[in-house]
Amino acid sequence: MSATARGQRTFLLPVILFAAVCAAVMFLTLRFAELPASGLFWGMLAWFTVLTLVLHAWQEGGQGVDPKIFVRRFMAGLVIKMMLSLLALVVLLVVLPKERLVPAAITFVLLYLAFLGFSTARSVGLMRRNARP
Repeated sequence: MSATARGQRTFLLPVILFAAVCAAVMFLTLRFAELPASGLFWGMLAWFTVLTLVLHAWQEGGQGVDPKIFVRRFMAGLVIKMMLSLLALVVLLVVLPKERLVPAAITFVLLYLAFLGFSTARSVGLMRRNARP
C-alpha cells in the first residue's frame, strides 16, 4: 500500500476503535439498566460508525489541497450528520412501540453526541496539525 493510500485511510483505525469503546460502554450500560442489548441498539451503533467513516473519508480527502476546503467539508459534515441523524431519529420514534421509545431515544442521542465529539476532536486536531509550518 502506498503512503498516499495509507494517508487517506488514517481515519479507519481511530473510528473503529472509538466504535468498539462505544459498543462496550453501551453494552455495560444496557446490562446495568437491565435492558436487552437488541439489534436496535447495535443498529444505532452501526449507523453512527458507518456515517462517521463515510464523512471522514470525504472530509479528509480534501485535507491536503486547501485548508479552506477541509474546513468547508468539516462544517458540511456536521450539518449532514445532524440532518440524517434527525431523520433517522424521527423514523425510529414513529415506528417503535411506546415501551421502547425512551431507551432508544436516549441511546441514539448519546451515541450522536459521542460520535459528534469524536469527529470534532479529530477534525480540529487535523486542522491544527496541518496549520503548523
